Amino acid sequence: PIWSEIVSDWLSDHTTFKSHGRHLPRSVLREHALVVSDLEGDEVLQDLSLSVFHAATHTFAATAAAKIVENHTGRAFIKQHSVSLPAQTFQIDFGPGPGPAPGQPTQPPGIGPPAPVGR
Repeated sequence: PIWSEIVSDWLSDHTTFKSHGRHLPRSVLREHALVVSDLEGDEVLQDLSLSVFHAATHTFAATAAAKIVENHTGRAFIKQHSVSLPAQTFQIDFGPGPGPAPGQPTQPPGIGPPAPVGR
């Protein structure tokens, strides 16, 4: 097989990585013959890379953007997911209330359970 197929098969092996979010240390990538550049070796590249990373992180956190592709001329494709929030219901308990004045019935006359018949 071609080297790119070997690397592709390794990176797409779900028993090894389980998710797209799994961290891949530089040392492991180098063990698999991948070329890795250390950002710490180039201060300008590190600053630019971190600026893009932080801008993307803030954009994803504060908007409905799900995917961003931008070219060197500043033209961008931004895929957004629709956000539909479920209706929120809530109940406010104001407590039992002040209650009847002393000496007053607890219910107005004529309201309440029916009186027993035949007694």
